[in-house]
Formats: sequence, structure tokens, C-alpha cells
Amino acid sequence: MKTLPIIMEAINKTKGENVNIYEANTLNPFIDYIVICEASSYRQVYAMATNIKDLLKENGIHIKSFEGQKDSKWILLDVDDVIVHVFLTEERDNYALDELYANLPQVNPDDLQ
Repeated sequence: MKTLPIIMEAINKTKGENVNIYEANTLNPFIDYIVICEASSYRQVYAMATNIKDLLKENGIHIKSFEGQKDSKWILLDVDDVIVHVFLTEERDNYALDELYANLPQVNPDDLQ
């Protein structure tokens, strides 16, 4: 679980909002957690995602995939056992991932700081 506190640190440094963390190992044995957060601008979405990537890399944690660009409304990071979704605020509701994962247990982000 050392990956989650690093991800939360990166999200907090870039002022990410409305963070939800779902325990996903009952849904998929290859994924322990799914993190969903949002930002208010394209620039902030990209800054948050790259900050997560850079901080994980600094801590020796391998990132399998980084899907998105500077003008993306949604960036996905596959960090082995954690999937991170960084959304533009108005785009998050369109995909309704929180509704999809609503029945999964949640981790309180404040417990990771």
C-alpha cells in the first residue's frame, strides 16, 4: 500500500479535488485500488498526472502506462496494482466511473496522509 500515499501526495501537491479510492481486488485480482480524482482545467489535469508519474518514479515505482496528453480531459495511469483516473471536473460525470465502482469498499484519502 506504499503506492497510495505517494499518489495522494502528488494529487494534493497539484490541488486535486474529490478524490475517491476504491478497493478493487474483489473486482479484479490484478488491481488492488482504483483512484479517481479531478481538476478544474486541462493544464491542472496534465500537471497532476505528470506529478503522480514523476513522484512514483522518484520512489522507484514502475508505471506501466500513461494514457493522455496536455489537452486531455481524462488521463489514466496504470501503476501495476493501482489504476489512477485524473478527470477534468466536467468530464468526470460523463463517464460515471464512481457509479460503476459504488459497491466497492472505499479507502479514506485522509488516512493516507
